[in-house]
Amino acid sequence: MVKFCCFFKDFSKTISHRLALAKVPLCLLIGCSAIFGYILADPILARGTLYTSLGIFILATGAATLNSLQEYRLDGEFERTRNRPLPKGLLPPRQAGTQALVLLFIGLLILFAGTKTILPVLAAVLAVILYNGVYTPLKKKTVLAILPGAICGALPPYIGWLGGGGGAISYTAALLIVLFVLWQVPHFWLVLLNFKEDYLRSRLPNLLKQFRENSLKRFLVTWIGALVLVMLMFLTLPFSLGWSFRIVIIVNGCLLFVVFTYGLVIGKTCNYRILFIVLNFALFLHMLALSAGRVLA
Repeated sequence: MVKFCCFFKDFSKTISHRLALAKVPLCLLIGCSAIFGYILADPILARGTLYTSLGIFILATGAATLNSLQEYRLDGEFERTRNRPLPKGLLPPRQAGTQALVLLFIGLLILFAGTKTILPVLAAVLAVILYNGVYTPLKKKTVLAILPGAICGALPPYIGWLGGGGGAISYTAALLIVLFVLWQVPHFWLVLLNFKEDYLRSRLPNLLKQFRENSLKRFLVTWIGALVLVMLMFLTLPFSLGWSFRIVIIVNGCLLFVVFTYGLVIGKTCNYRILFIVLNFALFLHMLALSAGRVLA
């Protein structure tokens, strides 16, 4: 009995380490964004919706695992990441590589099974190449790495849109991509500002080494304003959407701008962690309101 308890304890720890390696909470949001894109194209929930979102989620965990392997030495230099499984030596790098390959393969397989077309799979491969092959090595050299990183982050909802039968080039597809590009940048900047001491000590190039904190805060407010504008532009799509959902979308966007303006400009103190949570929640609520309204309509 004692041996079984010890085995179970070690097994649960290993699972916990592997989940941390795959950055599961972040990948869940990526999977939700794929569902969002799919529903905008096809509001009839079916097996394809589940397969597409599940494929994107598993693919994202594979890419995240590979990223953890690529950056584990760098992670060891940061206060906020030094306790991750690889820099702390809780898992060997070889196991991380195996996990990444298995998850990437399974994710692509499920995605193809759900969409039955090659275009979403090709877009998914492009996303992995941008994230692991371009953004990850480039961010050690220039702050412009955020551009391919933002494009990569905008591809999951676009893949969902393609999986649901949406056109590769359309107004809705463009809105999806722009929405998530505009969300990615303040998402990264808030992490940068929240852990500014870490980044200032690091060898990574970042905007805090080029601009003052107050300048970055003004950039953030402007960027959030652009993000809210695009969120409201979704109301111009030719979809049947109840007024209650339209009101939620409008109020959500306006509150997002007000909270950031007060937090970054008017307020005496600024809690970047709270703003980070507000930003992610606002995006999730926007996706939820549009998806629910589209399905119910």
